[in-house]
Amino acid sequence: MNKLLITAAASALLLPLSANAEQNKKTEMNAEAHAEMKQGDMKAGKANHDKTKKMSTKYEANGTVWMSPTSLSVKELLGEGIRGANGDRIARIDDLEIDAQGNASKAVFLSGGIFGLGGTRGALDYKQMDIAIDNDHEPIVSVSLSEEAVQSVAEYKTEKMNDYSLASEIIGAKVDLQTANENADDDAVINDLILSSDGRIEHVLVQKSAIGSIGMGERYAVAYSKLAVEQGDGGLVLDLSEAELTAAPRFSDSRNAMQNTWDKTRDGVKDAADNVGDAADDVIDQ
Repeated sequence: MNKLLITAAASALLLPLSANAEQNKKTEMNAEAHAEMKQGDMKAGKANHDKTKKMSTKYEANGTVWMSPTSLSVKELLGEGIRGANGDRIARIDDLEIDAQGNASKAVFLSGGIFGLGGTRGALDYKQMDIAIDNDHEPIVSVSLSEEAVQSVAEYKTEKMNDYSLASEIIGAKVDLQTANENADDDAVINDLILSSDGRIEHVLVQKSAIGSIGMGERYAVAYSKLAVEQGDGGLVLDLSEAELTAAPRFSDSRNAMQNTWDKTRDGVKDAADNVGDAADDVIDQ
């Protein structure tokens, strides 16, 4: 056999091996590229997850809570007179007892004082009182009892002081927020409690303590369930971070948005009518 035939035969034998090697190399390159792309996708996915997680810790303000037409401010209710069965004032509200579920369970009153001072402290079931709201949104409190019957009620005494079972202990109290700084002092203050018509606390109004102590600044509406008595020193704790508190709804004294708009419209119509009346008077006088 000549050399030319041997060389051709050898080349024919080596050609499949070369093609297989080339194919294996391409397969390996594709596998490496796929692995790099997968690793890149995983990194991108983790980055997106971290970004989403980071964004989820940001809290944004959640609108405004309006005072409903039947809601009551406890701060305004304290000191309010109580009318008896004959319509005369027979006592005044001195405090409200709040149960663990956030309901006004008892109305603590003072009776028998002189010029609104002094008197005997007693308590009635909160639901014994009939509370109406007049056109100026002021509470009118009455009971179907005589003055003698109210004064015969057993004297009311609290078993413990500062256990935050009384509204007067809660309103104005400083509270600690749940923050990373364990040494943070008095981060907020309770401004008021807002009751529904059946005596349930609808909102606890909270302010930042720096300005809340003098009654200024935004008031945030939070749930009563967020409020707790701290173990140990017995102070109040709000189960919210500063960011969560700042994101809570703001509270408005207006009875509701519609009522607020109507009040402005009514005042505008009244002013316009007064102006027309004045103009008519001027024409008549001429």
